[in-house]
Amino acid sequence: MAAAEATTEPTNSSGAGNPLPLKASREEWLECQFSSWFPTFCHLDKCDCDERRSNVTIKSQIVSPLPADFSDFLLADGIRLPNGATRLSSCAPNEQPQQSDDSSCDDDQQSNDSEQQQFSFPQLNQQIEEAIEALGGSVVPKLNWSAPKDATWVNEGTLKCKTPGDVYLLLKSSDFCLHDWQVFQEKIQEQKESKEEVQPRLELVLRKWCNFYPSMEFRCFVRNHNLIGISQRNHSQHYPHLLHDKERIHSFLVEFFEDVVCHRFANNQRANYVFDVYVDKSDRVWLVDFNVWSVQTDALLFAWEELVDLPVPLLVVDDSFPELRVVETALEVRHDPLSSYRAPMDTVTLASASNTIGCGGGAGPASFESFMAMCQKPSERTDCDDTSSSDE
Repeated sequence: MAAAEATTEPTNSSGAGNPLPLKASREEWLECQFSSWFPTFCHLDKCDCDERRSNVTIKSQIVSPLPADFSDFLLADGIRLPNGATRLSSCAPNEQPQQSDDSSCDDDQQSNDSEQQQFSFPQLNQQIEEAIEALGGSVVPKLNWSAPKDATWVNEGTLKCKTPGDVYLLLKSSDFCLHDWQVFQEKIQEQKESKEEVQPRLELVLRKWCNFYPSMEFRCFVRNHNLIGISQRNHSQHYPHLLHDKERIHSFLVEFFEDVVCHRFANNQRANYVFDVYVDKSDRVWLVDFNVWSVQTDALLFAWEELVDLPVPLLVVDDSFPELRVVETALEVRHDPLSSYRAPMDTVTLASASNTIGCGGGAGPASFESFMAMCQKPSERTDCDDTSSSDE
């Protein structure tokens, strides 16, 4: 007997479609900031999808309030690390002392340094060090909403931080974190205009470093309290095993949404939102982040024009809803949005000069190759850490 057709919710019959969510509200932004949702999911009395689990997200610590001049540090020109936090794990061997000042620096370099404002956060340095130790020795930093994924080129291509200097360097080099600061300022202004008592705070989040397989990260889209679409998170790569595992992963994610997320996020008062998850090798689903329902959030293998108009069955009669999209062939990979952030502009300029200036004209192929060889040296070090993919 043929399966009955699914009854769907009414859609816009004008042909124009529903309006795109161009801008999220202040409430949506604040509900999606880390400190708003993490306490709800970091320790559950009972995890409906697995009674053996009390935690469905990554172990983390929130540092707040931050020093009054921390915003000034983020906005200051140049990249000069605060006093007492100059050691970088990507450049210094483990046995090197915390202090990395080089007494052999020439007078010109010292003069240039003196022109830059020097910041000092001794208490914050200590808080970061204690958090790193408590979280297993390596962390991933982020501000209220964003991790500095666009700045990994300064840290051996990773978000893994072992020292306060690593944390400061990534945050200071990130346009994503600068955007967080701008959103934070907007929310402060909106709070003043609305005369609400609750004022948002800029917060530093340190999450336990986990060795995630990029192929097992997924983004889930929720509209009107319904999970309407799931996308492979890293859409710039083709992972053949996802086609074979697609049905199994789909069932895990739908169950996780229904049992854990839908009735807990924002006390079930927010109808539209986006959340990211990770499926580990034991088939456990981990909640990674929440994002606003807005075009400012990457729709990945969907388009926002689709997401606002996708019909939602009132009665689901098969297991194909919601659709889980993966990159099915190598020909379907998308452009990596982070690719334009993977080298400083000076490097790009030098690379361009090497193609236009002859050997006798200053910067040429040899100078660029020498520069890149110098940049690659720290990456040749072997990292022997064996970090587990999750922590309860």
